[in-house]
Amino acid sequence: MSIIFSHVHKTLRRKTERTTVLTDASAEFAADQLTGVLAPPGSGKSTLASLCTGKLNADRGRIKRTSLISFPVAGGGIFNGLLTARENLAFLCRVFGFDPVPIIRFIIDFAEVGKAIDKPFNMLNRDERTRIMFTAVYAIPFEIYIVDGTLVGGRASFRERCEELIAERMRNCGFLMISSSPSLLAKYCNSFWVLDNQALHPAETIWAAQDRLGPERLREGDGYAEGIEGGADNMALN
Repeated sequence: MSIIFSHVHKTLRRKTERTTVLTDASAEFAADQLTGVLAPPGSGKSTLASLCTGKLNADRGRIKRTSLISFPVAGGGIFNGLLTARENLAFLCRVFGFDPVPIIRFIIDFAEVGKAIDKPFNMLNRDERTRIMFTAVYAIPFEIYIVDGTLVGGRASFRERCEELIAERMRNCGFLMISSSPSLLAKYCNSFWVLDNQALHPAETIWAAQDRLGPERLREGDGYAEGIEGGADNMALN
């Protein structure tokens, strides 16, 4: 099971501006690996994540998905702000083919949100929103989890429990982590790629990946966000 890019081309178009992210890129991200993609800021990390999930399509080439792929961890645009948190979660579970009842029960208990689960998502406070968004992705048993820079969030006690849940998922599932931070990828990953010059290149180690790019082009981070600002719009899962 894996995500396979075969000669993928992708250009983003915004009005008169065009930004080429991938040109003839090929790679395979396995579901039994903790894969890190090291990429400089502005090189197209979020675009790569969206191509992996199917939110964006390739202009040319093929992307084959033979695993159940998550939406990006704590990704914006996943929740509809006008629906309750429970309604959003039920929708997500059904999209991916899961019974929402046990998953929502787990999220309520794990995130400790109580009656807030039945508030419109855009009426939740920052902490409630953060706990629900991080718990939601890890509560659904995906085969590959997509991490676009941010792996875990929330305040101290929730963060500790969330890190334990992530460790459990990493024992049995694949992760594809796309980041500009070598230390973050070194901590979690055992397989490495580089996004550079509109192509994907394999790397033996994270340090080989860093050497290819040069440390001056990278940005260290711990993959942690205490809270999520916004995080919901009026679009459901695309």
